[in-house]
Amino acid sequence: DIEQYKTFIGVSDKKTSEILQNKIGSEFNEEKFFGIYYDEYHSILKEQGVSLKPGALELLDFLDSQGINKCIASSNSREVIENYLDRAKLRNRFDFYVAGTEVQHSKPEPEIFLKACDLAKVKPDEAIVLEDSLHGLIAARRAKIQCILVPDQIIPDQEMKDMAFRVCSDLFEAKLIINRLL
Repeated sequence: DIEQYKTFIGVSDKKTSEILQNKIGSEFNEEKFFGIYYDEYHSILKEQGVSLKPGALELLDFLDSQGINKCIASSNSREVIENYLDRAKLRNRFDFYVAGTEVQHSKPEPEIFLKACDLAKVKPDEAIVLEDSLHGLIAARRAKIQCILVPDQIIPDQEMKDMAFRVCSDLFEAKLIINRLL
């Protein structure tokens, strides 16, 4: 169901598989599960495309105007990241990206964000993470990076609000906060 699905947002396939294996036991068939999941995923993308969050283009334009590096640090694989970027016509808008398959420990561990900081040659306290998932928020906090939470599927509870540097309704609001930090 959708509530169960939300617990996997921001988690790598490997971690999802571990959780489901523990929850379901030996009856869990990883190959069959991900086969069905990705068939459905590709079908939805083909029918509906990729929608951008309100304010995405304006935020990217603003960050470009300020000369700020932009990275995607996603629990998804590089192929999924590139697929989304191509469908949204945004591949050339990011300086680089780090895929969940390129780190040993996925979110909520901080490794992916620390690797992104290393590649960007910035200290964690000089970076900002924009996140929509609890796992990403926890990873940013563990990396000691300020995290602006821009909720999507998950409505933040008080604990998430307390962990976030700021909670924004959209990327227009996130842009205003980033502008104030500069």
